[in-house]
Amino acid sequence: MTPQTFRKLLVVTVLAAAAALFSVFGRFDSATIEQAGVPMFPGLGDRVGEVTEIHVRDGKGTLTVRRGEKGWALDDKDGYPVRDDRVRTAIIGLAELALNEPKTRLPERYTSLQVEDVEADKSKSVELLLRNEDGNDLANVIIGRRKFSYTDLAEGGIYVRRPGEDQSWFATGEFGARTDPLYWLQTRIIDVPREDVAAMVTVQPDGARLAISKASPDTKLFTVADLPEGAKLRSADAPDHLGAAMDGLDLVDVAPVDEIDFSGDNLAHARAKTFGGLIIDVDMVGKEGKIWARFAASTEAQATAEAARQSQDINARLSGWAFQIKDYQIRNLRMPLKALLKPEGEDDEDDEYEGEFMDLGDFGITPQ
Repeated sequence: MTPQTFRKLLVVTVLAAAAALFSVFGRFDSATIEQAGVPMFPGLGDRVGEVTEIHVRDGKGTLTVRRGEKGWALDDKDGYPVRDDRVRTAIIGLAELALNEPKTRLPERYTSLQVEDVEADKSKSVELLLRNEDGNDLANVIIGRRKFSYTDLAEGGIYVRRPGEDQSWFATGEFGARTDPLYWLQTRIIDVPREDVAAMVTVQPDGARLAISKASPDTKLFTVADLPEGAKLRSADAPDHLGAAMDGLDLVDVAPVDEIDFSGDNLAHARAKTFGGLIIDVDMVGKEGKIWARFAASTEAQATAEAARQSQDINARLSGWAFQIKDYQIRNLRMPLKALLKPEGEDDEDDEYEGEFMDLGDFGITPQ
């Protein structure tokens, strides 16, 4: 490149940069430009301990998370505990959010960034509000569309706007909030690995029972009690599905147990015993097209200290609550004997386990 060519290229570059700078200053005033690169809510980082309420709104509804004596809980689910990481994402994430680049001030363009008012028609934005115990607002923001970074050359972030202000922003940081209760709730109910289970029993609403057990933790397969003469299991490990019925139970809804009537002739029951002596009882009943379950823990006389600790933890967390859980988990917890048996006339040695016999008809409802 000749010196003359280089000088021409340099002039073009300087002019282009000046034009870009003029364009920016033409669109935004100096006060707006000075805000770029600073926290969206200066001082919030020093006040995160003051936050006692998290309010979330979108076009579908509202939700409130509140801090009480026992920790953070969801008002909309009668004070059931929420996940600490979701609370941290909402509060600390917002405190660390930094304004990166000013965007549109024109309301008609808000929808492209999803920072329109929550009340707007077909709004896709989410409004997050933090308050202290005196009811004072500490931070309030409209959360818009997230921008992902697919290369190291572009920074990911999110579009935001303060309610009542025209200016929208592209901001960097990780935070979020939703009005979906499952986003917040502590969903794990019970987690008993199949390897720890010594015995499982199910009792159907009509009183029919299924019992399986293992002699020791080293025993590979469960044994089915009272197998009818001539009956064959679908496969040798078919009872494992019942043995694993309490391995990773997650709620899909929760309500105070007093709101659910656990009586009548459509009550089903399941019981698990571990090798450590932990006992977990589950009652299941149908109500208004849904199946609800309640849990209670106890221990055998010779239970280990760990089993006693687990029993106390389960009762402390679950006592007083009724839960909806996933359909396949309900089916496993109320598994009948016929679900494990090979249909008459089938001779295949390795028939795979199927769940078609575990319908929910005995509860008088269709699957959820």
